[in-house]
Amino acid sequence: MKRLFLGSVALVALSLGTSAAFAADRPVPAYAPPPPPAYTWSGCYVGASAGNSSGKSQHFTTAGSTVVSPSLAGSPITESFDLSGFIGGGQLGCNWQWGAWVFGIEGDGSAVNKSGQGFELQPIPRGNTLWISETQERWLVTARGRLGLTNFWWFGDKTFVYATGGGAWAKIDASEWLTTNPQSTGHQESNTRSGWTVGGGLEYAVGYGWSVKGEFLYVKFDNYNTFTTGPFNSLNITPREVKLEDYIWRAGMNYRFW
Repeated sequence: MKRLFLGSVALVALSLGTSAAFAADRPVPAYAPPPPPAYTWSGCYVGASAGNSSGKSQHFTTAGSTVVSPSLAGSPITESFDLSGFIGGGQLGCNWQWGAWVFGIEGDGSAVNKSGQGFELQPIPRGNTLWISETQERWLVTARGRLGLTNFWWFGDKTFVYATGGGAWAKIDASEWLTTNPQSTGHQESNTRSGWTVGGGLEYAVGYGWSVKGEFLYVKFDNYNTFTTGPFNSLNITPREVKLEDYIWRAGMNYRFW
């Protein structure tokens, strides 16, 4: 009996020693931290943007224009001329993400310091290079949808490439004056006009809720009649039709607060 007990003890000790030696020889797997969660663009944000706003404008006669014979109605008062200036303001929006697709809505408002001038043309009876017509844009508001992709091509989940489009509203000033005497011949009239816009951009998340973006917008306003409210100088062409379109390049930064 004593021999059986001693044999059992020796067998258990041998088994424990073998297990310990095997455990010591087996390599311990290295710690692998879990992968970071995928970035999500869902949420609402506020931000600011600034850039360059250029454009083209042209003035035309209308059927009721003064100082113009009826046969010339619809004729250009000026050639198409360029506008340029600064644009800066803020934006507010929200995004919703489904897989790699991101849908968003955004509204923005900007101050604009943009203007351009064109010399008036003949065969308008008194048309000559002493008369100038001008278009100025004072502010711009847009309300747009955004649709795009993250994890697109070689971009990662922190990059959002999008197309955008919607409505646009602006304060537009049209004016005319004689260069030799702008005080007594000049006239300016302001209008708030609506139009539409399309464009696209790229936004990149830099962390802690912040992102940076670059964006291009094309804005087109319907032609409209102005110079309909006096007083006028007897030589002003009234009323007149104004054409305007914008090309906007701007950069911005957003902060996602929710």
